[in-house]
Amino acid sequence: MEMIRAEQVRYVYKTKYQKVEALRDVTCSFETGKIYSIVGESGSGKSTFLSLLAGLDLPTAGSLCIEGRDIRTINRDKYRMEQASVVYQAFHLFPLLTALENVAFPMTLKGVPVKKAREQAKQLIKKVGLEDKILKQYPQMMSGGEQQRVAIARAMASGGTILLADEPTGNLDTKNEVHIVKLLKDLAHRENYLVIVVTHNRKVAYETDMILCMQDGALIEVQENG
Repeated sequence: MEMIRAEQVRYVYKTKYQKVEALRDVTCSFETGKIYSIVGESGSGKSTFLSLLAGLDLPTAGSLCIEGRDIRTINRDKYRMEQASVVYQAFHLFPLLTALENVAFPMTLKGVPVKKAREQAKQLIKKVGLEDKILKQYPQMMSGGEQQRVAIARAMASGGTILLADEPTGNLDTKNEVHIVKLLKDLAHRENYLVIVVTHNRKVAYETDMILCMQDGALIEVQENG
């Protein structure tokens, strides 16, 4: 099922010295149950496009629709709380909260009772392949791979099925990279998430269902992996 459609999306911003066309007429669509990668050199527009998909900003021109609704017409704060979550290369866990508290946080923010939120958080942490011993650990006590899994569990805690990942394996060794990519693929293929990954890593990209190649703000190629 089509979840997101971009039509002729442009994004322009001004610096002190010039006007920058970060995205140029990008047209594509994304379906649930699939994992996509967006690749390109630095400055190609891939992270800008991800920020638009996350509702962090609006296109300068063109349309970006979520389930048929233009993103300009929806409550973007609600969209990020209930439908779309972003996972970052730097994890962005709350340093003074345990793994359990980090994952429970999005649920308590929406009014779920603390006890229930923690019970659900415990199940999510188990689902991403972590043992109970991690529950009471703070981020600085965890490995990079463990922190990224907790970050993914926290994203899942929102209840939404759009997961946007910005270089999610960038700070990980090869072993943890493999685990995180498998987890993201399983979320798409088994849990019917829409997963979109921005990556410099071609090895990661070739593990996804579709590769979107960007250059100078334009989408130049869409490659389907067999």
